[in-house]
Amino acid sequence: MRDIASAKVSNRFGNDKGQTTIIVLLVMGLFLLGAVAFAVDFTSLWFHRQSAQTAADAACTAAAMDMLLSAESIPPPGTETAWGNFTPASGTTFDCASMTTAAPCQYAALNGYNGSGLVAGSPSNTVKFSFSNSFSGLASCFTNPPPKICLPGFPALPIIQVNVGDRVKVFFAGMISGAKTMDVGAQAICGVVASQGPVPILVLDPQNPKTGSALSVQGTPSISIVGGPTRSIQVNSNDAAAVSIGGSATIDLSKGGPNGTGSDLGVYGGPTTAPKGFSGGTTGQWASPSSPVSDPFAQLAAPAVPTYAGTVKTVLGGVDGCPLTAPATCDEYTAGHWTTQIDVKNTTAIFVEGVYYLDQGLLLDSNSIVRPSTASAPQAADQIGGTMFYFSGSSTVTVASNSGGSTPTAFNTTSGSGVLANGVKCTATSSVPANLPATVQGNILLAPCTGTYGDPLLAAGLTDTLGTQRGMLFFQDRSATGVNPSWGGGGQFLLAGTMYFHSCNSSGTGTGCGSASTYYGDNLTLQGNSGSGTYVLGNIITDNLSLGGTSGITMDLNPNPAYWLLKASLLP
Repeated sequence: MRDIASAKVSNRFGNDKGQTTIIVLLVMGLFLLGAVAFAVDFTSLWFHRQSAQTAADAACTAAAMDMLLSAESIPPPGTETAWGNFTPASGTTFDCASMTTAAPCQYAALNGYNGSGLVAGSPSNTVKFSFSNSFSGLASCFTNPPPKICLPGFPALPIIQVNVGDRVKVFFAGMISGAKTMDVGAQAICGVVASQGPVPILVLDPQNPKTGSALSVQGTPSISIVGGPTRSIQVNSNDAAAVSIGGSATIDLSKGGPNGTGSDLGVYGGPTTAPKGFSGGTTGQWASPSSPVSDPFAQLAAPAVPTYAGTVKTVLGGVDGCPLTAPATCDEYTAGHWTTQIDVKNTTAIFVEGVYYLDQGLLLDSNSIVRPSTASAPQAADQIGGTMFYFSGSSTVTVASNSGGSTPTAFNTTSGSGVLANGVKCTATSSVPANLPATVQGNILLAPCTGTYGDPLLAAGLTDTLGTQRGMLFFQDRSATGVNPSWGGGGQFLLAGTMYFHSCNSSGTGTGCGSASTYYGDNLTLQGNSGSGTYVLGNIITDNLSLGGTSGITMDLNPNPAYWLLKASLLP
């Protein structure tokens, strides 16, 4: 009997084993179901967090771009209201519920966040902006290498902070908290900072001149750009016809860029597609719209009026680099203050190194030829390895079409004597473009290597990995308006250095420029000659640029980051 009772008890507990397994499985199933439910909620929250960050970045970048355009006196196309319908100032805040027309709010809306405000218990969002004049880890002004918030003389542009709040509907997560929604947020910080970079051929006019285009290439010239940065040409004009290529003219960028395989032409306005005659090579393209580039020389001060006058004397052929044969002679000029026009006509002139402060400008008239002198400057301050011509007031440079013939002695681009011991090179380690011939005829002018107007990297206390390069060749007074410098010529020419023709304001500084209707009116005309190649080794920064002629003009650009530029940037 005891055995039978024991067997009944054993069978009863044995049947319970299956029930326990079912309970365990049910509990685990409920746990996993809850985990999956919570995973759905928190995955949704994560995606909303990512979307909010994208919107914050877009809105912040848009605000910084509007600040940059205003700093560059370039109103956005279709509106003349500065700052994108908002006013940045330290201590000023706004949100997109009350500022729906502000450009950064519109960008936030395009990314799904209209910023209408948070609503209790319902999906909603908010977008808020604040401004500050300081940011942890970022110096407040230009003192050392970048990034920096401002440059001396530029307006103190504040740092922008954008906060996006996103109220997201939840399901299972609310079973614990009792809430139907949870909030996620994102933040972006950005501003207009100073950054070092290479400078392309830069056309500054934010609009277009009354006639023509900001960049006009007409006739039959072939304009070739070799080397330089990824963008060889930048046109800041917001006009739909900012660039014009007419006739059989071409702009050939197929050998541009750091790798020589092609570079970009960027234009803020248009045309939006490349016109006939443009070639970007395998890696270059027509970029429109393209963000404007700031004036890299806005901080470069004009030279003070020299206390000594420039002089001119006659030297025999073969003396100080005169490319003629004695008894033929050259006129040799020295740097200093010139109250009368330097007019080279029916003669060959050589220029001693230094800064030429010209009240009446430089005219290369009929049958003229100009070359650099091999002599050292009599003034220590002018011993800078090349010449810089500063055009005071509305005086400028004019080169007649019949200037720049051949001489008995061609200019050697790689060697020489005296100041020109290395030819076009500043030093033996300086770079010379591979496409530059060993000798060149015609008009030759070389910019300084050292000093305020020499290699910009050396002037900033930095090192140029390509070796010392030439700096500023022509510098137009920025207080003048509507100046029309022109370089024609009847043969080859070689200009090594930067040409800077910019009309900014009545004080002649490079910051706080006036309106484009009054300023930004300088127009540089550069023409080649039939049957001859001409070379520009350096950058061109001008309000408007016209290229023409009947032959090839080759421009070689430096790919190294050598200049300080303003750019809109997200900050870490």
